[in-house]
Amino acid sequence: MRRRKGESTVRWERDVPLARLARYRIGGPADRLARPASIEELRSALADLGGAPYAVLGTGANVLIAESGLRFALFILGGRFGELDLEDGAIRAGAATKLPALAGAARKSARVGFYFLEAVPGTVGGGLRMNAGAREDWLWHRVEWAEAVTPDGELVRVDASEANPSYRSVALPDEWIFVRARFTAEEGDPRAVREEHFGFRERKVRDQVYDLPSVGSTWKNPGAPHGSAWEVVDEVGMRGARIGGAQIAERHSNFIVNLGDARADDVLDLMVETRRRAHEQLGIWLEPEIRLWGFEPDRLAEVGAR
Repeated sequence: MRRRKGESTVRWERDVPLARLARYRIGGPADRLARPASIEELRSALADLGGAPYAVLGTGANVLIAESGLRFALFILGGRFGELDLEDGAIRAGAATKLPALAGAARKSARVGFYFLEAVPGTVGGGLRMNAGAREDWLWHRVEWAEAVTPDGELVRVDASEANPSYRSVALPDEWIFVRARFTAEEGDPRAVREEHFGFRERKVRDQVYDLPSVGSTWKNPGAPHGSAWEVVDEVGMRGARIGGAQIAERHSNFIVNLGDARADDVLDLMVETRRRAHEQLGIWLEPEIRLWGFEPDRLAEVGAR
């Protein structure tokens, strides 16, 4: 059937439960959700919104969603956004490509410089937005160019100098939706690449929490002279602390885990208490690394989030 001019090319779902779509297994419903499979469908969905607010959900690996749900539109990218192609000296990947898949492709083809993505949940789009990486290396160190769609449907291409990446952020509008990127990926010695990948993965799985739902590091590292965020959490006596069904993990105190029946407010209350103690005892304000969606401004202010 032929589409009429101006008719949407995407299907909007209503009151979609989000807990099952987020790694935390926490959160209320989205008012409306679309799953565009191409840039054309994404543009159509943005046109449907007419300037109304929206966000993009990848694997939900870095977000805590309020029990009240979301009053803004949500996109989950699929279809062509999940494509991944090996090229001469590069890897091209869509925003819906899982970061472990990008790491695996680099490892199997002996491409240098992607070891730090092993065992990292999330997608390329989220990784670009948050500048995913380890202490020594970031995803944007590998970006040759990245493309994003603006709220007006314009496709823009930027390089690292324009994105101005820093620790867990890029200097690009939050409303831009990353759709694909090309990463520099030179070939190296296959054995050395495998050993670097597997060594990093082994250390990460040993030291971090994978057996319970969580969304990785709760707080950004505060920097000198206070060291890592987990050290701050330890110093103020919050390792192992529990509220409701949420607990600061014993194995890694910058992780808050869902013991099975945690609610969003349980997680937030642990964050509030940790931040309060850090300020009272050490004179620092911790900043959230995780994204917080659907909460009232006063609750966000309690944890130092927008």
